[in-house]
Amino acid sequence: MARTLLDVSDIRLYQDSLFHKRIDDGWTPWHSDARMAPFDTSHMITFWIPLQNILSEEDGGSGLLFVDKSHCDFALPFWNRVPKGDVGDGEDYDAATGKVKYEESQEYERLDERYRWNDSDDGVRHYMPMTVGDCTVHAGWTLHSANSGTRINGVPQKFSQDRYALAVTFVDAKAEIREDAIMSGSLGHGEDRKSYEAWISEVEPRTFFEHPLVPIL
Repeated sequence: MARTLLDVSDIRLYQDSLFHKRIDDGWTPWHSDARMAPFDTSHMITFWIPLQNILSEEDGGSGLLFVDKSHCDFALPFWNRVPKGDVGDGEDYDAATGKVKYEESQEYERLDERYRWNDSDDGVRHYMPMTVGDCTVHAGWTLHSANSGTRINGVPQKFSQDRYALAVTFVDAKAEIREDAIMSGSLGHGEDRKSYEAWISEVEPRTFFEHPLVPIL
């Protein structure tokens, strides 16, 4: 199914992750999976599989929330990453990687406004309630988040519960590793580094590779 949805000839299993969202855990901020991965690709997909029934959002369900069409918003990362300083001033340049350092603009703090289609549609979608056996699928660059385990807009929910889910991510087998991904000063997000640090130093960037920890299926 992942191969069909990505429309590629071969796929690689990138990672699988167990997510435990406890009752007292806060809101999960908007993010995209591909930004945390070491690949230079748009061909990534994640299957999010609840391991128990997920309540409706109104009753405190903490299933994923998605921003419609955000995976097509190339303007967001293109126009809203700015150098930390003037080129050549010593603060914006990483000598180890030979790359300009970037910081995000404030546009990332107003995503709710950016994707609001009109006064009655904020562009956010969800598929709660869900039952065991259900699954949502999202592209690697789709912005998504999850509500707090106990509160929605500050309001306590009566039927809140711990939530367990399995996320399985696949990527185009031809996707290449970025050069900066093997260095501490990666341009991506470091949150997922633990998921790939066991194998990334054993592969060459910008080449096709095979490795048993990220198998081609």
